[in-house]
Amino acid sequence: MMNPATIDQQLLTRTIYIIDDDGDILQSLTDFFQLKGFKVKSFCSALDYLAALDNKPGLVISDISMPQMSGIQLLEKLNECQHLRPVLFMTGVASIELAVEAMQLGARDFIEKPFSTRVLLDKVIEILKQSEQQFSIAERRHSLTKREAQVFDLVIDGLSNSAISESLFITVSTVEKHRAMMMRKMQVMSLNELFELSKNMKKLP
Repeated sequence: MMNPATIDQQLLTRTIYIIDDDGDILQSLTDFFQLKGFKVKSFCSALDYLAALDNKPGLVISDISMPQMSGIQLLEKLNECQHLRPVLFMTGVASIELAVEAMQLGARDFIEKPFSTRVLLDKVIEILKQSEQQFSIAERRHSLTKREAQVFDLVIDGLSNSAISESLFITVSTVEKHRAMMMRKMQVMSLNELFELSKNMKKLP
């Protein structure tokens, strides 16, 4: 079993969001991941999770069969807002078909109850490692000022500096300054790099 000393410290900066209407399971998993050194936020329903949605990178561990809003419905909502956090579903034997549907909707993985916490931890660590690049890109995007973000979007849309100037009602020299700072914060040296970076970029709300 991994302990905090063997888990990459960068991964431990990510929050684990646990959603389950079973209070005992919710508390048990919360205690487990806190013991491993993770920051944890727990929710007894998908609606509560959506109400508290923020822009912190992390990973969602959710039961797939819940009252009010199912895991599938939650994932559909998250897809609508292009939310970045990967989702790992917990499922009972009777809901394997739902798990397959969830994977088709973009869920990263699922684990069947009852499960070993060691297996769950291994899955969580693997998913977080795979997601670090996206987290990094999203954090760079969020470091932009409002004006830099506008310039970013218009550059990605293919507009020239003069066209951006007209669109934002600012001078070309001001566009150039914002564009240079945006490129610096996004850590790219060319437009090709910026376009490549933006291709699969999802946004945190």
